[in-house]
Amino acid sequence: MLLNKQRLNSRNRCQAASIIIEDLNLQKKFHTVDIPETYQPVVSLIGLDNFLKLCRYAMGDELYFPMQESVLRNTRKRLIIHEYNGCNLSELSRKYDLTPSRIRNIVKGSNLA
Repeated sequence: MLLNKQRLNSRNRCQAASIIIEDLNLQKKFHTVDIPETYQPVVSLIGLDNFLKLCRYAMGDELYFPMQESVLRNTRKRLIIHEYNGCNLSELSRKYDLTPSRIRNIVKGSNLA
């Protein structure tokens, strides 16, 4: 069964890949030692089952994973805006390791200032 990856959305891609693996009955016989050495750190980090899920999802495509800091940036902004009381600029600056100017810009951009 040949699948056109461009026509499959992510849900269908996962289902299609899952069907292929189940049909071959390989997943039950698969071991960590079968994974190429390049991917061993990922398997150690997320586990074999999650690694196989990720493989089924990507279907050979490259995936980009952003830095943790950029993923958490909006959470940090939301917390700063929530905690800002008009008088705690220095405290928030120390707590979040940002300059007072950066805290001011975050608060200013939220229309709280």
